[in-house]
Amino acid sequence: MSLPSVFASTLGRRFVLLIVLFSSFFTLIASSIQLFMDYNEDVTRVNSQVSDIERSYLNTITLSLWSLDEDQLAVQLQGLSTLPDIEWVAITADGRVEYEAGSRPASEDHLHTLPLIYESGRTEPIALGQLNIAVNINNIYNRLLYKAGVILFSNALKTFAVSGFILILIYVLVTRPLTSIADYLSQLSVRSIDQPLRLSHPRHTRKKDEIDSVVENLNIMRNNLNVAIEHLQATQQELRQLLKERDRLLEMDKIYNEQLELLVTQRTRQVEQSLADVKAAQESLVEKEKMAALGDMVAGIAHEINTPIGVCRTAASVQSDGVASVREKMEQGTLTQSDLKRFLDDVEEASSLFDTNIIKASDLISNFKLISTDQSHDTIHTFNLNEYIHSSIQTIFPQIKKQNITFSIDVPDVIELTSYPGAIHQVLTNLILNSANHGFNQQSGEIGMSATLDEGCVLLRYQDSGRGLSDEERLRIFEPFYTTKRGKGGSGLGMSIVYNIVTKQLQGRLKLDDDDGFNLLIRIPQTLDAKLDRG
Repeated sequence: MSLPSVFASTLGRRFVLLIVLFSSFFTLIASSIQLFMDYNEDVTRVNSQVSDIERSYLNTITLSLWSLDEDQLAVQLQGLSTLPDIEWVAITADGRVEYEAGSRPASEDHLHTLPLIYESGRTEPIALGQLNIAVNINNIYNRLLYKAGVILFSNALKTFAVSGFILILIYVLVTRPLTSIADYLSQLSVRSIDQPLRLSHPRHTRKKDEIDSVVENLNIMRNNLNVAIEHLQATQQELRQLLKERDRLLEMDKIYNEQLELLVTQRTRQVEQSLADVKAAQESLVEKEKMAALGDMVAGIAHEINTPIGVCRTAASVQSDGVASVREKMEQGTLTQSDLKRFLDDVEEASSLFDTNIIKASDLISNFKLISTDQSHDTIHTFNLNEYIHSSIQTIFPQIKKQNITFSIDVPDVIELTSYPGAIHQVLTNLILNSANHGFNQQSGEIGMSATLDEGCVLLRYQDSGRGLSDEERLRIFEPFYTTKRGKGGSGLGMSIVYNIVTKQLQGRLKLDDDDGFNLLIRIPQTLDAKLDRG
């Protein structure tokens, strides 16, 4: 242990500085208190000395002054001036110094004045003068300063001795071990972590102290850190293996993605081809459905036309028989007036039947021709909506006449459409047949249609008094091939065709209302853009 190394300790210097400051502070306080007490003691002693002079010498000096014994006064004053702390003694009368001994001070701050009064039993007390005693206060201050110097020197010597001893103790017990610990920690690395911490200087202590606990805990921490590093190295090795495995999996994933992409491309082509096939099949089914509806309409119209034609044939047969009978009676000369009148009545009735049924057949043929032409060669042209709805009902009516279905049409005559009439007829046909087959279930019912204009569009409302729709039917009614009569003749394409015609060909929208029965609102443009439709 070298002296420079002891004083080089920053921690030791701080401890010593704090101890010196602390000890000096309390030394100053204690010394000040002691010196103050000594000062008070000296002042008290001086005052007591003055009191002793007053008790012991004042009467003698008064008698000597009364008898004017100057030698005795000189001896007495000289004796008083030699007393400790007495600097000057004088007898004054009327402000004049009569007798004195010692050196008169420049300041009279510490001057004590005692009256000299002569008393006799026969006369009144007579004031002869005053005894002035000047106390030398510098002697008190000199003693106090000397005592203060001794106290401060002794305390300073003690303080520095104790501080030096403490500095050595701190260096030996604290600073040197901490320096060893700091040097060990500064040189600690992964390669040297196996070397335990040992203090460079042995510590001869019977019991473990805090430094020993720090060293022990640092060695424990070093062991734990060593174990953690070993685990970390093992983990790094595992991580390297995992990274290699990841790279292998990424390569496999890349190959798999390429194969999957190729497979997805192939499957996409297959799905697109399947969708094209399904679309073509659906379009074929839709066309078949349209042709089936057209065939049903043709059959119904043919049946309806057969009725007036049959009536005409019957009337013609009756009329032919009547002509033959009249001709025969006329040739035989047996024709009577009543026979001729009966024949004319029959001819008139037959002519009436001819006229009525031929007009009916002509109307049916005209409506059929109009609708069938629109169905087969549908193009955009302008038509009256009210008249077209009635014509469509006439062509559909033969298919539903057995159900006793009534129609309520509320369409203003002023509404004209520039659109596809055949598409309109197809929509009305599917809706009416859907109501007849599913809503009324082959029973009687009522169908209502109304139309209004709204900002360049026609709002066509179709409703029937049938059973209505269930929640599932409401959600799936426009799905292709969805039907509630699977296996009973239902194809499931009727409402899907309606949806496709309205939304695509007629460029409109459909909305189901939540009313009782079936209530459908169709919104289509009043004037359809032919160029946009072809695009």
